[in-house]
Amino acid sequence: MLPILISILIFTLVYLVIGIILRPKAAAVEERVDDYLLSAPASKREMQPELPSFADRVLIPALKSLGGIIASVSPAGSLDKIRAKLDMAGNLRNFGLLEYYGTKVISAVLLIPPGIWILFNVATRPVWLSWVAAVVIIGIGIWLPDIILQRVIEARQASIRRSLPDMLDLLVVSVEAGIGFDGAIQKVVEKAKGPLSFELARVLEQIRLGQSRGEALREMGRRTQVPDLMSFVAAVTQAETLGVSITKVLRTQADTARGRRAQRAREAAAKLPVKMLFPLVFFIFPSLFVVILGPGVIRFVDLFKILGK
Repeated sequence: MLPILISILIFTLVYLVIGIILRPKAAAVEERVDDYLLSAPASKREMQPELPSFADRVLIPALKSLGGIIASVSPAGSLDKIRAKLDMAGNLRNFGLLEYYGTKVISAVLLIPPGIWILFNVATRPVWLSWVAAVVIIGIGIWLPDIILQRVIEARQASIRRSLPDMLDLLVVSVEAGIGFDGAIQKVVEKAKGPLSFELARVLEQIRLGQSRGEALREMGRRTQVPDLMSFVAAVTQAETLGVSITKVLRTQADTARGRRAQRAREAAAKLPVKMLFPLVFFIFPSLFVVILGPGVIRFVDLFKILGK
């Protein structure tokens, strides 16, 4: 009975994860369909009722309900930190605070039966050690969303750092061609893809809603927490305040960003010998020793057998 329960729980977890991952793709398809229907005659639009997806009807409300229980007993400081991390991760799937806490609850609950079953059938005595290990596995289930979120944040920040020099070069070319700074940002959003383009699109949207350019750029720096991007934002806002030529500032920032990227590449190349040392010692050298010394060892063993006779 327990293996069947474990299979059901694993299937539920996989279904939830797939539903959350595929939700943006389904939303994109629905958006294209809506664009088509808006340009179609009224008779066709009336024939296509809006049907929410299963994730919108069941999964997301369930996650919000579970997350609301945890959020209600969590301190305000931790809630603000989670919101900041979700913004740093991009929040591309409209994954709010309640959904995040709900995911933590489901992750912990789904690991309880498998962890207890495995530990009480595999782990050795004493029994208290099994209980401690079971608590550790449940704790892993609680912290697993935090670990995944941190990995997403680090990958997104690395992507922004890599694409920043190219974005600055495109900004410089656009501004020198006579396009305004906002228009140059629009060109970057149209030509480039990725997290940095997404953040710049948010900046343009905030400017259209009436926010000042400097404040919108500073919010982008606070959202991403990338030092290189925050340095660019500080330089642009200071140039705008002091009336300095934006073209010179952008060119200086582009040269600096390219130099930083080259420096990081040199640092990564310098770390390669140290990183290659452990695979060489534990995997490659033993194989070489077996290939090189193996025949000699076999001959010595045969020789000792002969001498022993």
